[in-house]
Amino acid sequence: MTLKTRTEGPRVARTLQSVDAFENWALAHTVAAAARKVDEKLLTLERQNKATSGLGARTLLALLAFCYARQIYASTEVVARVRYDESLRGLCDQLIPDAETIRRFRSQNRQALDFCLQAALRFQAQQKVAQGLLAKVCEERLAEEARRRITIAMFTDSMDVDKDAERLHHLSFAC
Repeated sequence: MTLKTRTEGPRVARTLQSVDAFENWALAHTVAAAARKVDEKLLTLERQNKATSGLGARTLLALLAFCYARQIYASTEVVARVRYDESLRGLCDQLIPDAETIRRFRSQNRQALDFCLQAALRFQAQQKVAQGLLAKVCEERLAEEARRRITIAMFTDSMDVDKDAERLHHLSFAC
């Protein structure tokens, strides 16, 4: 039987937070490197609002690939995470995209997003191989998983848009 001291719990918690922070940093670095490889001519970022007019296409590409790799799919959730997470806000130069900009960007840049998301998923898979949790990285599964996650994001957003439309419909008849 071992006795745990009072200081052991917080120390372990700080260590876990440090590991998570490092993994997020390494993932963000991987995604940013992949976004830099995408030809600028292939990226489209149209109709931004005044608050996000300085937000670049590569930045938004990296942000979405990072969030989808961390299984954050809804555009409204991505916006909320950027708003409250200093590291994500720093990635965006303190500019916060709106959900509509994210949805439009995703549909216009799906191929580039798929490329960056595959890089992020490859990084995560390689970490699992190094930890002995996976035997090898399967490129076909990475590609399939990237497409699946983008589809989940699109579906999640379509459900949010449907809910918003339904609320507006009910409000119009409430008077």
